[in-house]
Amino acid sequence: MERFFTPVCLLGLLSACTAPIPNTLPINPEIGSGSNQAQFSRGTAEESHPAELRYGRYTLVSTEPTTEQSDLLAQIIDVSIPSSLSPSVQDALQYVLQRSGYSLCPVSASVRVLFTRPLPAAHYRLGPIPLRRALQVLAGPAWQLTTDEVSRSVCFEQQKADVGSVRVTPNSSHQAEARP
Repeated sequence: MERFFTPVCLLGLLSACTAPIPNTLPINPEIGSGSNQAQFSRGTAEESHPAELRYGRYTLVSTEPTTEQSDLLAQIIDVSIPSSLSPSVQDALQYVLQRSGYSLCPVSASVRVLFTRPLPAAHYRLGPIPLRRALQVLAGPAWQLTTDEVSRSVCFEQQKADVGSVRVTPNSSHQAEARP
């Protein structure tokens, strides 16, 4: 009898370990049964657009836009300007703005001095950095970044010089004199 009892107990234990686990997730027949299909219940208007929803078996996803999607200039970029371009500051600004949704304002006489300058070697590689900050770095501290959200254009205005700032004269490149 002991011979018969031991295998029966083992079979009983093994069958308990392999019992199917019931699926507790709500399934909506309108959505389908694919593993990558979003699952949510329909109800009031507020429930039809939940803040989070189950996507697949183990993933919850947010339905809210990310910061980068809401504020395009907040997107993080990591860019290397090709040195083969021998770029000006304007070329670098246009390169950085590619696929951002923004463009440069038309060149005016006031920003021509900025746009025609050669790009400093330190600016050939930028990032990871927010797009807004990268544009300001490329322009430098003498220029204020402004945006036109309607046309999605980026402009620069020269900042007013501070009283007492230092300037370098053409005759004495090693000496600086205080501006009155």
